[in-house]
Amino acid sequence: MVELESTGECEDTSQAGPVGGLVSRTVETVKVYTRHKRTCPKRDRPDWARCNCVKWLYVYRDGKCKLTSAKTRSWERAEQKARELRDSFDATKQLQRQLEARINARSGQVEIALAVEQFFKEVARLNREEATRAKYNLTLSRLLTWCATQEPAILLLSQLDVPTLRSWIHSWTGAPTTRHNQHQRLRTFFRFCMEQGWITENPAKRIKNVTPQQEETLPFSRQQYDALIEATYYYDSRGKKKNGNTTNSRRVRAYLKLLRWSGLRAGDAACLPKSNLRDDDSLFLYQAKVKSKASAPVQVLLPHSVADELRKVPPGRCTDPNYFFWSGRSKRKSEVSNWQKIFAKILSKAVEMLPKLFLDVNGRGKPAHLHMMRDTFAVEYLLAGMPLEEVSRLLGHSSVTITQKHYAPWVLERQQRLAARQREAWANMSVEENRHGAMAHRRHHSRNTRRHTSFQGRTSGSAAPRR
Repeated sequence: MVELESTGECEDTSQAGPVGGLVSRTVETVKVYTRHKRTCPKRDRPDWARCNCVKWLYVYRDGKCKLTSAKTRSWERAEQKARELRDSFDATKQLQRQLEARINARSGQVEIALAVEQFFKEVARLNREEATRAKYNLTLSRLLTWCATQEPAILLLSQLDVPTLRSWIHSWTGAPTTRHNQHQRLRTFFRFCMEQGWITENPAKRIKNVTPQQEETLPFSRQQYDALIEATYYYDSRGKKKNGNTTNSRRVRAYLKLLRWSGLRAGDAACLPKSNLRDDDSLFLYQAKVKSKASAPVQVLLPHSVADELRKVPPGRCTDPNYFFWSGRSKRKSEVSNWQKIFAKILSKAVEMLPKLFLDVNGRGKPAHLHMMRDTFAVEYLLAGMPLEEVSRLLGHSSVTITQKHYAPWVLERQQRLAARQREAWANMSVEENRHGAMAHRRHHSRNTRRHTSFQGRTSGSAAPRR
């Protein structure tokens, strides 16, 4: 069923405007017409279907007319929406359609469009993030479009077998990670269809997924981080004049320090409520799930200077009083985009001030983006000796495996540093290391053990002293 957004009403069909004589004086009718551009040569023909202008629907019912966009430039798709809308007006056809859907569901003949609609309702019921819903919408809309362009068109779930689905997957383009994630979303959709009893197997699961391209985790060095903070003092300045007391400069500086010392993602930091910052300078991150019914809060401790600067951060023109940076109205994705643009300006100024830190030997820019602040948080704690499990808990990862996957090189570096410190300690203890890496004092220890054992054998009857 098509949902209409009324853009105009008229009491008489003679005032239908662009539709004109297309509509007769009937009780209920839905007609498709074209709203042409000014440059379209057929702008005087609302019934012209073969141009690329947007198609609209004229709906007349109960003496009132409504005009709404069909949200397509295809006349055929607009006609399909008009047909669905006309059927929704007829109670008999609506009941018949529901009965057919139930019969088809029992016999396994479920339409793909109906399955997608039910899947979206389930995703909305589970309160998935807006970005997650948008990704599912993109993948499944591509599937529906591809099925509609086949000859003959693919309408039923049962027609999406492994060879058919594979032919669509082979047409995918993009990076390996993009195709991997799209395949995962496809598996989730077909798993939902299996749980509903519409299909007996998951065709996407029988097709091997591509290996995602693992990107190297590159945190900021301490010199790079200091340069970025220094660049915030020139954010609102013209030329080389330093002025870090402006509202924008203080807000940018507080935001970057929050990312560095909390490990929050860019969106979480941008929409952070003031209530999450406690009086003891601890920042509430999330509510961890435990095996018992109760859940435990996870907090990260901020340096006092960072927490104090965050408390004193000035509000922007549209900042909500309950948040540090957010207006409370815009979308999370929009907030992240705004901060990415601001960070690009800060980075440009830092590169201008200290180009050697952000350029390689060929003069090309090194990777630098907001998420690297989170990576810097994790790597600095790992190199400082914090256990991987605790770092994973602070990052909010669902499993330590995820943390190990992204930060394995830095865990290895930490182990190498510990080994180097052990060797320094051996040098202080006059312990030598042989060419195989085994300690030379082991042989000395084994000789002492044999001597001690033989000594105990010779003095049997006397108990060995306890240490």
